[in-house]
Amino acid sequence: MARATASGFTISGLLDRSSATRSDYPVERIPVDEIGDHPENTAYSMDDAGIVQLAKSIEKEGLTDLPLVRKLDDGSWQMISGHRRKAAYALLAKNDKRYAQIPCRIIRDISEEQSVMLLHAANYFVRSLTVTERAAASRALGIEVERMRAENPELAGMRTEDIKAAIISEQTGRKVSGKTIQRQESLARKIEENLVPEWREAALSDALSADAVGILANRSPEEQGRLYETWKGRPLDKKETTAFLKRETAKPEPKGIAKDPVSKPSVPLASALRALRRYESKAKEAPSELDGQALEEIAETARRLLEDR
Repeated sequence: MARATASGFTISGLLDRSSATRSDYPVERIPVDEIGDHPENTAYSMDDAGIVQLAKSIEKEGLTDLPLVRKLDDGSWQMISGHRRKAAYALLAKNDKRYAQIPCRIIRDISEEQSVMLLHAANYFVRSLTVTERAAASRALGIEVERMRAENPELAGMRTEDIKAAIISEQTGRKVSGKTIQRQESLARKIEENLVPEWREAALSDALSADAVGILANRSPEEQGRLYETWKGRPLDKKETTAFLKRETAKPEPKGIAKDPVSKPSVPLASALRALRRYESKAKEAPSELDGQALEEIAETARRLLEDR
């Protein structure tokens, strides 16, 4: 039943006026404060400024795309697609009780795995996502792909990206290719793993092209820092920034400075260092017990290696 539900539901189908859609996915007005957020939605930003703008749009033009909810076993409601719309309604309800309830389309007989798949597939197109958020949406579908492969051996020969593309296209009614997903995930990895925080922020604010990210990803943190200091005060658009980086990185090394052939750590250590920096940049609270144990083990291993020099 879950698979039939998933294949029968598309975001475009939510707006369909046919009697079948109204019957299969009925609309109900639900109190905003009675709808819980889906735990998987933490992968996406809920910026206050964006919610305010969305609230103004809803107040002026109405709700043009209905949120999707499901009822949990305990009788409570859970949002699948529409977390920002729910937040906008909650904001409007502070001054206008008409927004205390939000019209939602209800989907029945759906498993936890299917709800996760629908959340990420819907967010891929419905929301305005950063490069890394869009890649997170498609990467999260990897779990569903593995489950589908376990159920259907015929999928063994298909590329993961192509299966993800098929899921997204099926659930949203909009086409995307496996190659596009692969490019986006590769670009996101470069941003997350290879860019210093300043350039990472620029990339996430859509100030960098894919070519610019590629140029920076091949530069040391020190070189990236130098480039950023030169760039940050200039009013350059995305195309001009790419041209700037190409010019700057094409310049020869300053005279008198010899290249050190061993100026970079080995590949395994460089990868480990990037992973630790990425963990540090995303840490918002003290490490969990397991993370703490892992960090202590890393520190102890580093001490042993240094003592053996």
